Amino acid sequence: MKTFAKIVRGVTVPPVMVSLFLLFLFFFRDDVLTNVPDLLFSLCFLAVLPVLAYPLQSIVPAFRPGGQKMKRKLAFILSLVGYTAALAVSLLRNAVPNLAYIDAVYLCSVIILTLINLLTPWRASGHACSLVGPAVMICFFMGWPAVIPAVLLTALSFWASIYLKRHTPREFLLGALSSSLSIVLMYFVFQPVF
Repeated sequence: MKTFAKIVRGVTVPPVMVSLFLLFLFFFRDDVLTNVPDLLFSLCFLAVLPVLAYPLQSIVPAFRPGGQKMKRKLAFILSLVGYTAALAVSLLRNAVPNLAYIDAVYLCSVIILTLINLLTPWRASGHACSLVGPAVMICFFMGWPAVIPAVLLTALSFWASIYLKRHTPREFLLGALSSSLSIVLMYFVFQPVF
């Protein structure tokens, strides 16, 4: 069971989830990522830049003593930078509203997640946030056929996180709430077409 739980956690890490989400939209929807540059910019800013926290923590001497806590902090910082850049590039390139909406949801999610982690005694799960956001949005963009796989993947990730003691149920739910709230808030700003 432990091996299976680790596989589930590995498959549902933020860079994998956002990459799969973007690739799925690129190949199956023509009103989100309308060209290859949009896909590449999105992958770079939403998936690659945030994951650079892990090699940076090993390479930069000032970051080494912090261990896992420093990796998490760097991941939040690079996510904030990457998601801001993604939204800025989408707006500057006049991307379709659906892509700007997705970029804004990611940015809003990391802001809410950071605020919860800094201003409350609770820790919200970035893992849950980065899974539930794409899961909910893929259901909006792809309709009912996506609901069952999205719910199953979320349930498996919840189980794996609890089983491996990586998160408490509250931490997972707070992370899920961060992205869900962002999806609703940014809908009124960007008015995507599902």
